Amino acid sequence: MQNTKQGTRGLKQILHRLYLLLDRRQKANFVLILCIMAVSAGLSQLTPKAMGWLTDDILAQERLEFRAVLPVLLFVLAVNVVNELIKIGRRLLVEDTATKTEKKARGLVLASLLKAPLSYFKENMTGNIHGRLNRCLEGTVKLEKLIFMDFAPAIFNSAAAILVIFTTLPVSLAAPMLLVIPIGTAIVLRQIATQKGIRVSLLETKAGMDGAIVELLNGIAVIRITDAAAQEEERFDGRSELLRSKEMHHHVQMAGYDSLKFVNQAVFTVLMIGMSVYLATKGVISAGDVLTAYLCFSQLLKPLEELHRILDELAESVLLAEDFFRLADIPNDFSYQPPLLKASVPEGPAGISLKDLWFSYEPEHPVLRGLELDLPPGTFLGVAGPSGCGKSSLIKALCRLEPYEGRIEIGGADLAGLTRQQIARLVALVPQEPFLIAGSIYENICYGLDRLPTPQEVEQAVQKACLAEFVESLPEKLDTPLAEGGGNLSGGQKQRIAIARVFLRQPRVLILDEATSALDNTTERRIQAEIEQLLKEQQMTILSIAHRLTTLRNCDQIIVMDQGQIVQSGRFQELVETEGVFRSMYYGRLK
Repeated sequence: MQNTKQGTRGLKQILHRLYLLLDRRQKANFVLILCIMAVSAGLSQLTPKAMGWLTDDILAQERLEFRAVLPVLLFVLAVNVVNELIKIGRRLLVEDTATKTEKKARGLVLASLLKAPLSYFKENMTGNIHGRLNRCLEGTVKLEKLIFMDFAPAIFNSAAAILVIFTTLPVSLAAPMLLVIPIGTAIVLRQIATQKGIRVSLLETKAGMDGAIVELLNGIAVIRITDAAAQEEERFDGRSELLRSKEMHHHVQMAGYDSLKFVNQAVFTVLMIGMSVYLATKGVISAGDVLTAYLCFSQLLKPLEELHRILDELAESVLLAEDFFRLADIPNDFSYQPPLLKASVPEGPAGISLKDLWFSYEPEHPVLRGLELDLPPGTFLGVAGPSGCGKSSLIKALCRLEPYEGRIEIGGADLAGLTRQQIARLVALVPQEPFLIAGSIYENICYGLDRLPTPQEVEQAVQKACLAEFVESLPEKLDTPLAEGGGNLSGGQKQRIAIARVFLRQPRVLILDEATSALDNTTERRIQAEIEQLLKEQQMTILSIAHRLTTLRNCDQIIVMDQGQIVQSGRFQELVETEGVFRSMYYGRLK
């Protein structure tokens, strides 16, 4: 009983939240849909009544003429045609509302995921999230359709059929016949209660398989190189067999419940026909009443036959809708929370100051340990160090992608007091693996800008990023479409597109994280010269992180990190000539 109450309360909350997704016009549509269902249910009962009239008033005549039957047939035809047109109108209204709900729901989940904490994506596989998103959206929209295309019409039609049965048959016969409803409903509710866990388990298993497929596709090159295809097929086959066995267990139990429902309906159908015929032989009711009662009873059984499907799918859709709202309710990342102490965006060139900066993924294992650093505006800083020294963590802290302890100031403004939008206008990051969308080269170069650049600005950015020759070689030039993730580009071409964004955006702080690692030496030097020119013209502060240490040759200063601390600092040649981590890395790379 407690579980039933909780389930009912959960359904009410889901329906209430779905209702809040609707705009005013959609809510008005649902009122109209309810009116249409009431009219349709009434029209559905006119055919059984007409057949009763036909049997009693026309077919019982000694001399029967077809002309007398024709008006009744035309009436039945007209009623059914009108009813079908009404149903079509209802369906279109429901579909219109459902598609609008899906559009809004998809936008809500996307906004939630885009602002979710990075830890969420570490704990959940991308394929799993994608599979969950598709299924929960489908289930949420299906819930809406089930209510207004199946469940509510079944209730209206059943109520109308019961009304006709009670006005046609004696109460002493009609009342016992309606026991088919509570018995059938009890079987269905028992079926749903026993199958709920199985459905949840199937959904979770399918979500896990979605994640496994995406994982395999992302590692297709390694799988091929190691010739592990057969191994992965065997591993995946085991998971598929687990899913199949769960599904078969579910189907076996469903078949058993279907048999019980069939027996229940068959027994009551025979009882209703037998008792009504008996009453007709005694003159209590007419032969037409027997036909009317049978047809209405059949209409009553029809939604009952579908009730298990409707309630079963309803229960599953509620679970999926709950999952949808869990996705929509993911709390925003800390960097999207309103700052406790707001800071103003600095004007002009911006330097960087780190004061006792600590960073860790786990409290007991700090990655950055009390960093102290002051960079005047216009500084070109190189950052070097072995893998795991904290370079990537420093980037995450400077871009406020992860929480940190201590203080970071950009242009004198506390980074913790700036909004995500303000940080985006101040700081730009060019990663080793640029993010490219499935759009044109032009759209990718202009990605993330809050203004529309002029054609001259785009052309200059293309020139400075050494993209001009490549773009001119393409038939569609800047309008050339790119595959997902820039799959039809080389690594160097991807990096040059990402660098072109910088020349358009012109941030006050630029972070280059292995941004030219895929470029040849000549192209790298040309781009490096353009970036250094930008630095001089606008006093931009640049942090360049590179494993290819020669990339840092022209830096004003280089800091060398090891185990989360700055262990060396100086210019390139000075560090090469001094014993330490940098010299070891430099000569180790040349060997």
